[in-house]
Amino acid sequence: MHFCGMKKLDLNGIKNIIFDLGMVIINLDKEATPAAFKKLAGDKYEVIMEGKDSEVFFNQYETGKISTEEFVETLKIKIGNGCTSTDVKNAWNAMLKDIPEKRFEILKEAKDQFRTFCLSNTNELHIDFIFNELQQDRGIKNLDPFFEKVYLSHEMGQRKPDVEIFETVIVENDLNPSETLFIDDTAGHLEGARKAGLQTFHLSEGIILEQLF
Repeated sequence: MHFCGMKKLDLNGIKNIIFDLGMVIINLDKEATPAAFKKLAGDKYEVIMEGKDSEVFFNQYETGKISTEEFVETLKIKIGNGCTSTDVKNAWNAMLKDIPEKRFEILKEAKDQFRTFCLSNTNELHIDFIFNELQQDRGIKNLDPFFEKVYLSHEMGQRKPDVEIFETVIVENDLNPSETLFIDDTAGHLEGARKAGLQTFHLSEGIILEQLF
């Protein structure tokens, strides 16, 4: 069973739901971070952010293989132009926006009816920013109250769409994949989920979580 483009979910037979974080729970402005780095790096932007080694570098940070200090310092040196650590951090986090109140309500209701989990490709800078906003806005330290467990790629050393990251969640929580729905906005991530036997829903552009529940 694979859901795509539906306005409502058919949750018949589903006992567990795994939610992605970005664009599913938290709103993102995906163009904001590239725009911020273009402003910082100028003509160097494409080499620094889109060069052949860049994907490996960013994946290493997303799987916790390099520290935040090393990540920031490397970008700062590559950009030059008097760029500071704060400039790099602000540009990197520029894409992160809000979590609408309705989504918190949905997550609470879902947790009452299903076993729910969060599984995100993310990094320490993004998570620290998100959790700091949660602390300021809601007085809570993290997303733990809304899920049975939160899985973050930089803590796991694994990332989507690799099938291993889904198998980790399945095995650790003794989930039946055929009874487990994974919701993500990135179509490529669903491929690994399906290989692990999960049901999937692509939260494609123009669809938001509030329309599904």
